[in-house]
Amino acid sequence: MNTTYIKLARILLASVLFGLTVISGSAQQLRTAYFMENSPARTALNPAFRPERGYVSIPVLGAVNASYTTNGIAVDNILFPKNGKTVTFMDNSVNTESFLNNLKDNNQINAEFGTQILSGGWYAGKGFWTVDVSLKGLANVRVPKTMFEFMKRGNTAEGTAYDIRDISAYAESYLETGVGYSRPIKEKLTVGGKVKLLLGVGSMDANITHLHAVMNDTKWSVTSTGTMSASMKGLVPEMETDEQGREYISSFDFDSPGLSGFGMGVDLGATYQLTENITLSAAVLDLGFVSWNKSGNTFGEVNGTFDFDGFDLAIGDHVAEGSQGMGEQFDAMKNDFENLFHFTQKASEGRTSRLRSTINVGGEYRMLENKLGFGLLSSTRLYSPKAYTELTVSANYRPIKWFEAALSYSFIHSKFKTYGLALNFTPSWINFFIGSDYMFTKVTPQFIPVSGNATNLYMGISVPLRGKM
Repeated sequence: MNTTYIKLARILLASVLFGLTVISGSAQQLRTAYFMENSPARTALNPAFRPERGYVSIPVLGAVNASYTTNGIAVDNILFPKNGKTVTFMDNSVNTESFLNNLKDNNQINAEFGTQILSGGWYAGKGFWTVDVSLKGLANVRVPKTMFEFMKRGNTAEGTAYDIRDISAYAESYLETGVGYSRPIKEKLTVGGKVKLLLGVGSMDANITHLHAVMNDTKWSVTSTGTMSASMKGLVPEMETDEQGREYISSFDFDSPGLSGFGMGVDLGATYQLTENITLSAAVLDLGFVSWNKSGNTFGEVNGTFDFDGFDLAIGDHVAEGSQGMGEQFDAMKNDFENLFHFTQKASEGRTSRLRSTINVGGEYRMLENKLGFGLLSSTRLYSPKAYTELTVSANYRPIKWFEAALSYSFIHSKFKTYGLALNFTPSWINFFIGSDYMFTKVTPQFIPVSGNATNLYMGISVPLRGKM
């Protein structure tokens, strides 16, 4: 792992800039698959769902998913084409006012990833069992527009001041082992649940509550307050001394990495057959917590005033060629941020983090002997500090038993720019699934999706077992 991992700058830049680039599943789920009755993927959205057949996943490839969502900022607000290259907003060719006018006052980005290492599901009598071992992770950041303005305007006239509040970054990764069970309890009602043991890999939580910067002569005088907590077994902070003689965390090294926390989680769900053609359903996912060990936790605090040279626009050694490369610009911004935030190490302490829960509520109308269905799904993701709700409508087509297709549209993040598509193939010997809630059509030369407020990708391969008794 890079030694600058925990610096707030690294997290901000990696999550805001790189996090947008990696299609890094919202809540490890694909809403377009919610009403696809033959797909094992739908069991992740509601533990009461029961596919037509049991399954055993192909190790690691059983379910692989990645996503990002934002409250409005898109990749093409951050990355720009320039002379056949892709550059960041810090390149001097990018107009400052045009860039800033496309930002919100508070910009939030959420990225998630997940992969099933092992998983399977099978029928036993009237019940359906599932077991799985998965690796999951997420990152979310909140950056006010004033922070981008401070970065972009660079070194300005003496007396210029910026007052920046509420910068935050959170990231965590954990292993999840789960056992699920669903069963009809009445003719029309089916309930299900899943209990999960969580093994914490690492976690970081950083918050800058206030940053005040004033230009004095040729340097900025920066006063800031905030905290940072990093949890990872074997994490060893490396210290440096600033110009005022104060020690601060400059980087991290690792000594005997391993598990750094333990927790529990639960999923709950139910389906109800309202009429012959109408099915209602609801689920609450990821109710739980991870308790991070005190021994692997590093706590830092920034509270003081120090000098800062400012952010440099990308005009340096490569100005004759038109611009620096995107990687070079990322590195320059990372270095600038590392000089901006100096966290002083404090006594370590254990902490507990709550899982980001999801609430799904859906309804489907089926017709033409179950070959065609229309669904409506409300999915609410409880990110900190607020929740995000997405409404998704879908049309589900089942022309033959071994093939399903779903076309969806999500109202909130799409903003009439994109749609979702999912395909599920289930011949006798294999199940292959692929889908996205936000299909992207415009990418950079590095294959980075550049438009839209969200994107995700989900795919999985499994071997079908026998069906319902």
